[in-house]
Amino acid sequence: MNYFMGRLPLMLELFINGFFVLVYTLQKLGQAPDLLAKLPMELLLGYALWVVPLILFITLASNFLKSDGFEDFFRRYIFSLIIFVPILITWGDIEFVYWLSAVHLFSTLISVYEKNEEAPAPYVSTSSFLFRLKLAPAQVVLLSFGGWILLGSLILILPVSAAPGKNIAYIDALFMATSATCVTGLASLSLIDDFSIFGQMVMLLLAQVGGLGIMTLSSSMAVIMGKNLQMREQVIMQDVLDTSNSQELLGLIVDIIRYTFVIEFVGAMILTIGFYQQGLEIGQALYFGFFHSIMAFCNAGFALFNNSLEDFKFQPIIHLTIVFLIILGGIGFYVMKDVLTTLKSKRTLNTLSVHTKIVLSINLLLWAFGTIYLFFGEFLNAFQDMTMWERLQTSLFQSVTTRTAGFNTINLNSLHPHSIYMMILLMFIGASPGSTGGGVKTTTLAILLQSVTATLKGKAHVEFFERKVPGATVVKSIAIFIISLIIVSGGVLVMMRLEPDKNFLAVFFEVTSAFATTGLSLGITPFLTWTGKFMISLLMFMGRVGGLTLVLAIASRAATPRKVEYPEGKILIG
Repeated sequence: MNYFMGRLPLMLELFINGFFVLVYTLQKLGQAPDLLAKLPMELLLGYALWVVPLILFITLASNFLKSDGFEDFFRRYIFSLIIFVPILITWGDIEFVYWLSAVHLFSTLISVYEKNEEAPAPYVSTSSFLFRLKLAPAQVVLLSFGGWILLGSLILILPVSAAPGKNIAYIDALFMATSATCVTGLASLSLIDDFSIFGQMVMLLLAQVGGLGIMTLSSSMAVIMGKNLQMREQVIMQDVLDTSNSQELLGLIVDIIRYTFVIEFVGAMILTIGFYQQGLEIGQALYFGFFHSIMAFCNAGFALFNNSLEDFKFQPIIHLTIVFLIILGGIGFYVMKDVLTTLKSKRTLNTLSVHTKIVLSINLLLWAFGTIYLFFGEFLNAFQDMTMWERLQTSLFQSVTTRTAGFNTINLNSLHPHSIYMMILLMFIGASPGSTGGGVKTTTLAILLQSVTATLKGKAHVEFFERKVPGATVVKSIAIFIISLIIVSGGVLVMMRLEPDKNFLAVFFEVTSAFATTGLSLGITPFLTWTGKFMISLLMFMGRVGGLTLVLAIASRAATPRKVEYPEGKILIG
């Protein structure tokens, strides 16, 4: 009985909020049944202004009595307070109450899924049921991204997400939601022409959550609100963030959130100044600044301009800020933390971890390679009307963004085919582990190259900076590379069958861009058939969760240790 009485305010709040949000949404869309459509607006207004806040107050009061003091209550239920206080301040504004109620309804639904150890034996909570499914970490990642994409597509298909006079088909809503959640940047519709401000904000939220990772964001919210991660949640997060220490895990989660919002805020302020100098009003400049800062750091690549950032290719305050945001988002949170810790403690760079040294070294080489190749390869072609400084700026920007970000400051169709193929190679490599970017990752490339070097030199082990790489890591790197190569090759084959009228190089570029979650395109995205859009969406999804993660999620059962060890067999190779 105590269990049900304790959950009663929560369930009552869920019903009251849900009824109001459902009725008001149906009335706004003009699709309410006759019985609900006949409800007077005065009655609905009174319901919103009295019943909803009253139930919310009862829930807060009940939770306060169950909390261990004010500090514990404030940390655990701060989100409800953030919703309740504005409702009181804006008393009488039904539209504001509606949006706050919709947000709080979502948080209430999440709280229903919390694990409750006090539930009586015959009643198993939903979270306990999911807990008993014993999903592998790879499956949890797969389902979390899939669920977020589905939710985003259902919101984007609503009329409120479309620009006035526009209608968004579900395949386009699914494509855009997938592209945003997988921080890719490929777009079948124009953000500025086809989406309302609400739709653009939904895309921004999808990209922010997708960039951070659903599991990382949910775990960080639990930590901030004073809740402890269950042992299984810690195991999943340790697998997602590739750390074995539970104490290091909590610190890394908090650092990820802190670094993200600080970097995005600073970037947004600089971009706001840049857009304001280009003639935008201060409010629009601020909105554009935050939008492009978040998209750049998350390596999403969406822009509020139909030609991406081509109009700002000679504005250093804009495109160089974007470059730095892309770099910080692409090197990985672990590398950022390692470098900052080293600088704060005034240690030498030699004390950096092997992972950080590899990431920084490979990234510098790839940025330099891409910049030099584009600079000389397009010197008398796409860059012929530019000054030397402008050529260098454009080459650097495109080299950095090609790896995974998806912005462009030059029409890619003006480039030589060999430059486009070079960009395909850079896209396939992608960003670094633990970052917001995709691709096979820089460390995978480094291990493969060093493995070849070790083989040619007759060494038995792969080594970096006087450290030996475990054999399991080498095998995993080979598996990631081979699986990714198979997916891209198969994707090109399928897309050529689905889109026979498209140019091969454009399709090859599109498929690689989708799988590497880069977002660059040669302009064929809006003209794909619905089957082509679905295939590209699938490639974006596979690229974001990772080829190896996808395989591990499908092969859910862990391999049981063999009791028999077979003798070695001699196989001729080469």
